[in-house]
Amino acid sequence: MKRGSYHQQDPDKSTKRTVAIIGAGVSGLTAIKACVEEGLQPVCFERRETIGGVWNVYEDVVPDFVQSRMFSNVLMNTSKEMCCFSDFPMPKEYPVFLLCRDAIKYYEAYAEHFKLKQYIKFKTSVTSVDKASNYETTGQWTVSYQDLENQDNIHCETFDAVMVCNGLTSKQSWPSFPGQNDFQGKFVHSGDYFDNKPFEGQTVVVVGSSFSAGDIAGEVSRTAKQTYLSTKQGIWILPRLIDGHAPWDIKLTARLPNYRYSLKSLQEMVGKNLLSMFDYEKYSVMPQRPFLGMSTMINDLVPQRMISGTLKAIPLISHFTENDIHMVDGSILQNVDTVIFATGFKATCPFIHDEEIYPSENINQNKLLYKQVFPVNANHPSMAIIGHVYVQGPVAPTCELESRLAARVFAGNKSLPSKPDMMKDIQQNNDRLAAQWGQADNRELTFIHQNILAEALGVAPNITAMFFTDPKLAWRCLNGPCVPAQFRLRGPHSNYKEARKTIMAVNENMLYPARHQQPTTTGKTDQDLCKNMEFVSLKTN
Repeated sequence: MKRGSYHQQDPDKSTKRTVAIIGAGVSGLTAIKACVEEGLQPVCFERRETIGGVWNVYEDVVPDFVQSRMFSNVLMNTSKEMCCFSDFPMPKEYPVFLLCRDAIKYYEAYAEHFKLKQYIKFKTSVTSVDKASNYETTGQWTVSYQDLENQDNIHCETFDAVMVCNGLTSKQSWPSFPGQNDFQGKFVHSGDYFDNKPFEGQTVVVVGSSFSAGDIAGEVSRTAKQTYLSTKQGIWILPRLIDGHAPWDIKLTARLPNYRYSLKSLQEMVGKNLLSMFDYEKYSVMPQRPFLGMSTMINDLVPQRMISGTLKAIPLISHFTENDIHMVDGSILQNVDTVIFATGFKATCPFIHDEEIYPSENINQNKLLYKQVFPVNANHPSMAIIGHVYVQGPVAPTCELESRLAARVFAGNKSLPSKPDMMKDIQQNNDRLAAQWGQADNRELTFIHQNILAEALGVAPNITAMFFTDPKLAWRCLNGPCVPAQFRLRGPHSNYKEARKTIMAVNENMLYPARHQQPTTTGKTDQDLCKNMEFVSLKTN
């Protein structure tokens, strides 16, 4: 692929504030676009030769720096209407849930439409980001980088601001159990998993309780002799389609029920519904915390494989011996061939050496980032960490809001509060997260995080006012899904006409692929089907 160049023919370039963007994945693309919208001059550094980051599929040769690759046939956990960018809706022909090849095609189209590649330096690795010599007065940063294609010397450039967009999968998280070094079987991390072929005829244990654990356990159980799923506190299994009609994120992100009910009430209602759909206790996966109070497995295959007996749940691992695995309840699993750790990743910024700004092990990140974006210990609002929140829902539109807020601050069009006020906000946020998850970590519900960012940015829809000017749209925004286009109705860089068009077409676009693949009706009219797309409180027994 031809290398990108940031040397545009721009007569105003010398007067623009420069922004270094590290990574050209989903968050990096939104960062570039947001900077251009705000009149900034972005320079994006990308180690790969393509955009898209983790969504790229590497089947044979995987670059040394890639800590995670997509499965060969991975399916998105969020629907197309919810995971698209706010001003670039997905084609109606796309399936409701995308395969990774569809996702990359969409990101390529986004980059092409907004001409983002011209700002990217491909095959370039950032080695360090340090305060410039005049940082105390200017807030500038010195970025050191190397051309991986020519392996030349380290280059240094000074930028007015930095946006870190290296993603959440930069470092694999490996657990440690007693006797692990004595085990004669094989250990694999989910970041290195590609398909189920290597595990044919084996006894395999998958450790984990979130998205990748479910995807891998379900796939491996098709070819393995026997597959086991080891979890710490059970699992919540959320099907992609609620009641067989609408995608889960379409039904569960409407504003009205979130305004009407407390989080605890919603947790109880949805949790009760999910418990009625599958016998968690019988299959030994009874969740130990409320729904949305622990990781949720968005999966359609795991219940089926458990019912067939090819996938069985086991307790948390206690320790390993040469060939066996001992569980905390005293049970023993003998002659295990492979253990797959679907235990996630650590969000790291190895090129940032200032521990006060961003800890090397990311232990206290949620205590140091205002709005989960701005390092509170930086003396200037000139650095932003984009996409380092483990959101339970669509990632792309969340990164987009973070980037828009950061770019607006960098351009001087938005001011951050004082450090004491930011610390107070961070503490309140941590208290809320601790009450929900049992600990203050950096997991967050997408709906909540997006609306916090939208309020700070000034792009949250004013639904009350809208009822007087456009009641049909107001009702759709209140009782329909909180799609990304809602954040283009007002505020900076809004486009009411196009955003409205996108919001009103959500139901039609969601139904389009199925209706055209299967032209015969099943007795339900389009109006009936569209009604099912609106939020209806999940039935409880």
